[in-house]
Amino acid sequence: MPTNDSTHPLGDLEADEIDPAVAEALTPYQAEWLRTQCCQLGLKKLQVLRQALFEWIREHPDYRFSAATFGPEMRVALENYISRHSEEFFFVPRGGQ
Repeated sequence: MPTNDSTHPLGDLEADEIDPAVAEALTPYQAEWLRTQCCQLGLKKLQVLRQALFEWIREHPDYRFSAATFGPEMRVALENYISRHSEEFFFVPRGGQ
């Protein structure tokens, strides 16, 4: 898992700062989507990312994350989460829409 000063691989829970390896793996659209939801709904970024991760783990119970794959897998987990829950969140247009 990525290393940071917190005990959570997504980042610093108290400061709501995403681990750099995870942040770098997110697409520009995902970063904008996350910012929009947090701003509009008063959510924390790590709160949303944790929920996406929990759903990913439920769908892939045998998968074992590693430091090398955690960021890219988190990107996939968030994309799945955005698609699955699009009706529950504010719409954020993708580039060119």
